Amino acid sequence: MLEALGLTCDEAELYQVLVRSGPCWADRLPALPGVPADRTAAALDGLAAKGLLSRTAGGRARLIASPPDVVGEVLLLRRMQELHTARAAMGRLVDEYRSIPRPGAGRAAVEFTPDVAVAQRTDQIQRKAQDEVMIFDAPPYVAASAEGTARRNSCEMEKLAAGVRYRTVYDRLAIEESGGLARIDAYIAAGEEARAVHRLPLKMMIVDREVGIVPASTTAEGPDDSALIHPSPLLDALIGLFEQTWSSALPLDPRADREVRGGPELDEAELRLLTLLLSGLTDEVIARQLGVGRRTVLRRARGLMDRAGVATRMQLGWHAARHGWIGSQRKEFPTSWAAGRPSADVGQAVGGA
Repeated sequence: MLEALGLTCDEAELYQVLVRSGPCWADRLPALPGVPADRTAAALDGLAAKGLLSRTAGGRARLIASPPDVVGEVLLLRRMQELHTARAAMGRLVDEYRSIPRPGAGRAAVEFTPDVAVAQRTDQIQRKAQDEVMIFDAPPYVAASAEGTARRNSCEMEKLAAGVRYRTVYDRLAIEESGGLARIDAYIAAGEEARAVHRLPLKMMIVDREVGIVPASTTAEGPDDSALIHPSPLLDALIGLFEQTWSSALPLDPRADREVRGGPELDEAELRLLTLLLSGLTDEVIARQLGVGRRTVLRRARGLMDRAGVATRMQLGWHAARHGWIGSQRKEFPTSWAAGRPSADVGQAVGGA
């Protein structure tokens, strides 16, 4: 704990021993387990230099620990000043970094990140979030265990707990992944607002509307280099793309959808099934994600069709949209949930297997 104030491990341990033991003679200093005498002497010198220890003059020195409440405040203020100075120095380095011409970097505020640093950079910009993070989520991911991906994003959980708003639009393929729906449900339970589309045009993360990161190239194995987008018309366009896609995507949280829709009352299980059907998932995938059999999916889908008084799933999609079963804001059946597909593709997306 005390190392955060600039103390070494030996100094921190020795100071705590002196505080607890009270003033003592230097030749009777309590032994520190595993710490040789030369390191103990160095720790004493370090504590004295930092003002945490006083030594009386004379042939036999007496060691007196400084009051923690007094010296601790001094060290804390000194450490804060050092951090402010380091932050200012980093700010100057950022200006220099961005002023250096780089291959592929034009006048638009675009900064290219090599593939080995993509996961780290994504996590870094996410940790700076203060207000909102907007995400287009689709496989393939950087790495199965990499931080900052949909497969493992502990940073999102921390930021959600701190009050940062997360809005994520998931590609159908992200839901189809093994355990995909359970993983998304965990984020929803933590406070994420989640919606789904049949196909996303790209992967993307935008933090506080001030910086975005998108793939610059993609290989068969997954994303390669990425581009960090700073405030610019390009970032404005990406924000507009997100908002347009979000406005007509299908909510994945039945509880949130219940608050806005205006049709007949559907329970959460029915809303979840309807959302997955309209997202274009096959019956087999839906059954696997919900942990039920394919026959159960067929039976429940048939029940929704009977309730709507329609004969086909294509008609079910139109009925659900027009009668407010999936969000009363939509005046007509959304097209962008199919990533720009015309509404004639509704039957294909809803048709299941």
